[in-house]
Amino acid sequence: MLDEPEPVQPLTVRRLEIENFRGVRKGVVEFEGHTLLVGGNNAGKSTICDALELVLGPERSYRRPIVNEHDFHAGRYLDEDGNPVYIRIDVVLLNLPEEMENKLFSKTRPWSKVKGEFVDENGAEPEDADGEDVVRALPLTFIGYYDRKEDDFVGTTYFAHPVKELGEEDEHYGKPFAGLLGFPREWKIQCGFIYLRTLRTGRRALSLERGSLLDTILRLGDTGKESMWESTLRQLRDLDPPIGDIPQLEEIQTQIKNRMARFVGLSADKDATGFYASDLTRENLREVVRLFLKSQDSNHTVPFNRLGTGAVNALVFALLTHIADLRGNRAIIFAMEEPEIALPPHAQRRITKYLLKNMGQAIITSHSPYVIEEFDMTNVRAISRREGVLSSDCIPAGVIRHSSLRTNRRQLAEAILARGVIVAEGDTEAKMLAAASYMYEALDKSNTYVPLDLIGVSV
Repeated sequence: MLDEPEPVQPLTVRRLEIENFRGVRKGVVEFEGHTLLVGGNNAGKSTICDALELVLGPERSYRRPIVNEHDFHAGRYLDEDGNPVYIRIDVVLLNLPEEMENKLFSKTRPWSKVKGEFVDENGAEPEDADGEDVVRALPLTFIGYYDRKEDDFVGTTYFAHPVKELGEEDEHYGKPFAGLLGFPREWKIQCGFIYLRTLRTGRRALSLERGSLLDTILRLGDTGKESMWESTLRQLRDLDPPIGDIPQLEEIQTQIKNRMARFVGLSADKDATGFYASDLTRENLREVVRLFLKSQDSNHTVPFNRLGTGAVNALVFALLTHIADLRGNRAIIFAMEEPEIALPPHAQRRITKYLLKNMGQAIITSHSPYVIEEFDMTNVRAISRREGVLSSDCIPAGVIRHSSLRTNRRQLAEAILARGVIVAEGDTEAKMLAAASYMYEALDKSNTYVPLDLIGVSV
């Protein structure tokens, strides 16, 4: 029997380093495939996802400006001498698709999977790059800063290797730009990065704004000569009359045409004036076109954002599955915030299972034990931040026995989310501690007692 070839590993983010971005002065996060980010509010979980989007997001470059004053740590984008302070975000990508690795080989560096570091630095010998655990890794860097000449904030993703000597033509950029080449949008698309922020309304995700889910689906599925935008605009222009037979508007058009002729010459054509339901530009259509839906229990069609929050979130996730199918075997690095918002436990588990099975790499933030219990505990990263320094802690492999995990998975998930943990000897003692805390709170007339659940302690 022939040995089956090893499955191709999907493109993944291996390491993220952040400097001077949002509330993070500096920090490093290590990823091992699918990763779950947990931690308190304002610990830096969303900042991690936003940092990944700055480096890898193909649609982020459409935003103007790509960063602003509030994206710099402590709002400080100039130093005491008036020189720019740089946001720097470094990402290491592993398991490049064969075509990508071949074309970008000169931009890659040897990476040891065992050591978790590049092996061509710190006095390394040439043979160090020939180890069995060594693969080619692609280092990328995003640099954002305030450009005084343009009076604007700018930012670009670059290949972080190789770095050449600072050329004369690059002198005004400073050291962070020495010899770096831009990482173009075409390669970002190949990385397949999708970032779904917390869906409290779903408004943008289901709009047709640039970078939205619907916009992504349209671009991935567009194979014709005429895009949806050109086709729609052509049909709008061809409407006769443009907005329908409305007598009041026809009268206004006649008055405008007759009275304008006294001051400004208008065309003699019958369509010299007209009322349209749009500016007849694609940007205007992005703003005004809305998805309408009729729920199962209703006989009336309404804009999607009029549905319940849970229904909107489920709709968004359904579209994500469509994006995954459109991409086929192409890599998908999928970042998602809090999939549990407005969803019952069974839906949370179903969504998490789908992501882990169908995405090349899923990076999820969550406060839900139902999401946490679907992850391998070695892939959970506890995010914390102190004085601007971001840290991520993990549970080393082998620390928790499989039998204990199977029996106490829910308790462990809740403990991971807690600020502190009290371990009781048995179930009776655990219930007694919780009951005593509630009783103290009920009897405390001076409001000086702080209950365990309020300070985030799990029993």
